[in-house]
Amino acid sequence: MKIKDAVYVYRLMSGERLAWHGRYHAHARGEYEFHYFMEGQGALLINKSKYIIDGGQIYFVRPREFHSILPEAVEKPISYYAILFEPEAGNPVDDDIVALMGHIWRARTRALPADTKDRFLLDDLYRLSKSPSNQSRKAAEHALLSILYRWFDHFDSPSPALGLSRAKNEHVERALSLMSKHVREKLSSDDLAAKLGLSEEYFIRLFRHHLGMSPFQYFTRLKIEAASAVLVDNQLTITDVAYRFGFENPFHFTKVFKKCTGLSPREYRQMFFEAGKPPSAAVAEKT
Repeated sequence: MKIKDAVYVYRLMSGERLAWHGRYHAHARGEYEFHYFMEGQGALLINKSKYIIDGGQIYFVRPREFHSILPEAVEKPISYYAILFEPEAGNPVDDDIVALMGHIWRARTRALPADTKDRFLLDDLYRLSKSPSNQSRKAAEHALLSILYRWFDHFDSPSPALGLSRAKNEHVERALSLMSKHVREKLSSDDLAAKLGLSEEYFIRLFRHHLGMSPFQYFTRLKIEAASAVLVDNQLTITDVAYRFGFENPFHFTKVFKKCTGLSPREYRQMFFEAGKPPSAAVAEKT
């Protein structure tokens, strides 16, 4: 399994970025791609079929299939990861992945339900795939296999067996929406609980039950994920990025960023520019 490219797009809405990511294109023989949409509303065109984009969906594209995000259909800013990968022919594990992907198309559906927590696994995969270290890039390929197997296991399982972790809860969904909307602000678990009309203790317990982490941990990772896209843009200073996302100061931001990614903000930025940022790399829109 070889990762050919990895792209993280943060809140795509308009302008040259949308024109680039919305181009109609296809990949080479043997190359597969998936788009993991985390937020936004729009439409994805695959060959001549149009599919609605909504947060929490995964779409797979086969080799030589033409596809694009329809620029005119983007109604709310779209954030997503796109991973282009090439299974090794004759490798039993990779052949198994190709066979499992075939189930999706035979089932007459393009979209798989995404687990909210997977966005952070893909964040790690994306970072590792861009590393100059051969070991890190190999780790990314193994991580990709693990993620794909879990997705296909959920796809093959009857819906009642998907478990509590995939069952939606109104309060949790509202909390996720608030976090995404206010990612640049300081919101405590108590603040979120108050907005939901819940006690802080109950809210934290409910959130952990559904997502396996505390609201604070999730919101922090959300901030770091957004900040990483802005860092790659290389137009704001690290201090500017720290305050942009509500951190107390640049030192606090650096400490949290390194804890989440294994790299300081400066190292993270340098890694992407040493690798030579492709035109498809994420560039955060200025708001």
